[in-house]
Amino acid sequence: MSWPATILSVASTILSLVLLPVRLLFSALLVLLAPAIYLGRYVLAAALLPVKLFAKFETLYIYLGVAAIVGLVTGVILHFFSTLLVSLFNLTPAAQEPRRTAASVRAEREQKKLEAAWEFSTAKQEPESWRDEVASRRNQAQWLDMDRGRRREEPGLLGQTILEEEDSEDEF
Repeated sequence: MSWPATILSVASTILSLVLLPVRLLFSALLVLLAPAIYLGRYVLAAALLPVKLFAKFETLYIYLGVAAIVGLVTGVILHFFSTLLVSLFNLTPAAQEPRRTAASVRAEREQKKLEAAWEFSTAKQEPESWRDEVASRRNQAQWLDMDRGRRREEPGLLGQTILEEEDSEDEF
């Protein structure tokens, strides 16, 4: 045997003798703490169970995450591209005028008829015919009110359509 091996052998023997009480103390401590250590292992295993389940679906999460990122990037690119095209070709929509309702069209038509009747009656200055005209207008208004009420009750498209009325003034 050579002298470095002897030195190593002596050093290891001395070190093992010095560490013997520490080893015995550590073993006794492990025996005393064994129940707490086993309980801690089970609690830690239960706490890490969601992480283990999460790890099983790692591939799925990666796939869905990449799909979301690709979707967001594509959406942003399409948004900027469409904005660029709209500004280049001046495709901004024109302001739409508000749509007229059937009631406003009927009211406007009635107003025009009343104005025409008033001009006609003032031009002739015939009070008797004016009274007849007012009475016929009143009857016509009552008939229109009844017709509106009946049309609302009809189901489907018939209740929504605006039927054209023939004017007696447009005859040839």
